[in-house]
Amino acid sequence: MRIVALSPEVAEIIAALDGTSNLVGVTRECDYPPQLTRIEQVGNFGAVNKEAILALKPDLVFTSALEQEALGTDLQKMGLRVIQIYPRKLDDLPLAVIEIGRQIGKTTEAKALADSLSRGIAAMRNRSAGLSRPKVYLEIYRDPLMSVSDYSFVGELIETAGGDNIFSTLERDYARVDPEDVVKARPDIIICYSHDDLSSLLARKGWQDIPAIRDRRVYFEADLDPDLIQQATPRTLRGLDLLHQLFFPEANEL
Repeated sequence: MRIVALSPEVAEIIAALDGTSNLVGVTRECDYPPQLTRIEQVGNFGAVNKEAILALKPDLVFTSALEQEALGTDLQKMGLRVIQIYPRKLDDLPLAVIEIGRQIGKTTEAKALADSLSRGIAAMRNRSAGLSRPKVYLEIYRDPLMSVSDYSFVGELIETAGGDNIFSTLERDYARVDPEDVVKARPDIIICYSHDDLSSLLARKGWQDIPAIRDRRVYFEADLDPDLIQQATPRTLRGLDLLHQLFFPEANEL
């Protein structure tokens, strides 16, 4: 079977199911595990070369959602078999693994991985139950300022790991927020993926008195790889564990 994976999440899951040898095309974002970078690239996530995909003569193309919705329709019109995989919720991840395994002939491996993921997610929910939840603000963009709602995959990870996301509801899963609302929410922890540094956060009006900044509980990409919490993959369990360690450092020192 010749497979093209246009989503780094799907490519990583295929690799975890020992299906890398079937991959003939990926996007530039498909960089974990490292052997995926040796596979022919057909563009990046938001700008895929459809002719390059056709030239690879794939039996199956995996797409994601969002920017790839229209792409999937176009590829189907070109005669390709397309499967969309987009785990929106944490409990969708084991189901996505099962579906990918079914499509690529790796059902046994997929069931084992899905069961492991389900156990890990359940264990983290138990681990976080009853704890006093720190308020968490996660910043994904600076201009415009954007964060995540509880209904997003990232927001659900924060809650599952024991945090209290300060934006429980937003216009969309990932949406603009008002900087004054961050100040009013007084988060205990800030996870900043907008490429600003601590001095930049300190320079924002009114942010100096936010507990997370005052107590230096601000974390950046170097502290927590965004791929571990922004992508639904087997590494999500590692992301949950690292979030829990950030939220409850005293408990994790024991």
